Amino acid sequence: MSNDFSARVPTRPYYGWFVVAGLFLVLTVSSGLGFYNMSVYMNVLAARTGYSVSALSVAVSLFFVVGGVAGIWVAALLDRYDVRVVMITGAALAGISLGCTAHAQTLWQLYGLYLLFGTGNSAVSIVTSTTLVTRWFPGKNRSVALSVASTGLSMGGVLITPLTARLFNELPVGTVMPWLGVAFFGLIAPVVIGLLGRRTDGHHEAGHATLREAGWPFRMAVRSRFFVLVTTAYVLCMGAQVGGIAHLYNRTEGLFGFEVAATAVQVLTVMSILCRLVGGVLVTRISMRAYTLGNLLGQATGLGLVGLAESPVGVLVGAGVFGATVGNLLMLHPLWLAEAFGVKAYARIFSLSNAITVLGVAGGPIVLGLIYDWQGYTLAYEGAMGLSLIAWMVMFAAGSTPPADAAPQES
Repeated sequence: MSNDFSARVPTRPYYGWFVVAGLFLVLTVSSGLGFYNMSVYMNVLAARTGYSVSALSVAVSLFFVVGGVAGIWVAALLDRYDVRVVMITGAALAGISLGCTAHAQTLWQLYGLYLLFGTGNSAVSIVTSTTLVTRWFPGKNRSVALSVASTGLSMGGVLITPLTARLFNELPVGTVMPWLGVAFFGLIAPVVIGLLGRRTDGHHEAGHATLREAGWPFRMAVRSRFFVLVTTAYVLCMGAQVGGIAHLYNRTEGLFGFEVAATAVQVLTVMSILCRLVGGVLVTRISMRAYTLGNLLGQATGLGLVGLAESPVGVLVGAGVFGATVGNLLMLHPLWLAEAFGVKAYARIFSLSNAITVLGVAGGPIVLGLIYDWQGYTLAYEGAMGLSLIAWMVMFAAGSTPPADAAPQES
């Protein structure tokens, strides 16, 4: 009897959770030294080079745009090569280009380095991480795994950005920047080799033999009404979300001072982290469509509260409600596409949808800024609330999943 019992007890934890831990660390580094550090780089490079903030903002925009578009190329590479090769190559390219930015002699050289930085960073960011989680977790644990791994995106801003800002205050830019490039590669590569040291495409594992074969072919998926509507909704959603985040500090500081503004950003970040972890569990118990629609309504409510706030408490409540939806909406995008279209061509399907949403990421801050210049932040944030509500309507029209009878029976 004891032998029978021991045979049923797992002898080791599922290796996919080690992959999740590794991805958490990778995303912490890539987002901390990439996404969240952009404003820090812009300030110190403006002081060092004398270039205007607007000129340096173009470099930041290039980083985001090329990162989204390069994700399509990364997805194709993930289908052909060992993911470790793709990630280490990307980390090397990003680290070298980041380290060289302080020594750019012209604005065009700086733009070129940011293009390379965005390209390399895309190989160790959202497309790769969601693809690995999707392949390793075919069941209900997928949402929990993705919520844990993607929390690294927020932790990068919490842990790394304050540290690098302090380094720039104490040391010359030309000294710090090369070491940040070394850190980008030096912190990511050992994780890829160590925690992600086995073949990490998942489909070769026991029970995963047919995983990659399950799902829609790429061409059929991206032409479906569901894909078009969900992607359109996320363009609107991300425009409102990124625009709201980009202007939150300035909106709050102008009304209540820098201390309340800094607290508002912290509240948003903490709520994003906590609610994403809670959301990963909730999605295993409730409809993913209902949860997504609920978060869109929450985003609209939070943005509206920030826009109408007349007291510090009001803006902090708005930031908290808004923050509670930020991490969840980012997590639900890849989850819903994986649930709808399967794993067969997931990397290419999600990377295309993610690249299109860059229109919202890049356009949101600009639109809110233009409205602010015209009529002030109250109308700007009400406009962001309106975008979220339109996104809700488009998402509602998409339905839960593509029609079952439209799903291909063979590739």
